[in-house]
Amino acid sequence: MSIEEIPQGAEVTIIPKAEKKAKDALLKLGLKPLKDISRVTFRKKNNTILAIEKPEVYRTQGGSYVVFGEAKVEDLTKRYQEAMAAQEAAKEVNNAANAPKEDDLATSIQKDLAAASLEDKKAEAEDDGEEVDATGLEESDITVVMEQTNTTRNKAVKALKENKGDIVNAIMSLS
Repeated sequence: MSIEEIPQGAEVTIIPKAEKKAKDALLKLGLKPLKDISRVTFRKKNNTILAIEKPEVYRTQGGSYVVFGEAKVEDLTKRYQEAMAAQEAAKEVNNAANAPKEDDLATSIQKDLAAASLEDKKAEAEDDGEEVDATGLEESDITVVMEQTNTTRNKAVKALKENKGDIVNAIMSLS
């Protein structure tokens, strides 16, 4: 068969005579060919791999193997670094997709501030402006609670009465 007779696009493997003789000798010795193996790798001490793609593998009766094919050197550390770089890139893409946008962040801050001011207005509305009876409480206790919690006098008096004059618990209840 000449080169002109080979159709274009066909995969053709040319086997040297010496390799063909070696394979015939192995078959005569009783080695069995293994068909389902697509890749064979050998690891060296310095994390270097010799890889044979699409090998021809023969097995002896004792469990040894004979492999034919073109060995290519692969560096495990290089493959590991490439994998880590790809993983980091995937993390960055994922973080960018899940991170809140600046507009969303500003909107949420404005909503929080509006809710806080609404709560303050409700608290002031509850405070009516009426004087609360402060009998049995010392004026210094009321001013301490007012200063520590930044509240009105009426709220400080109510908190002190609810906590039976205990300044610490009154401050804690208003905080």
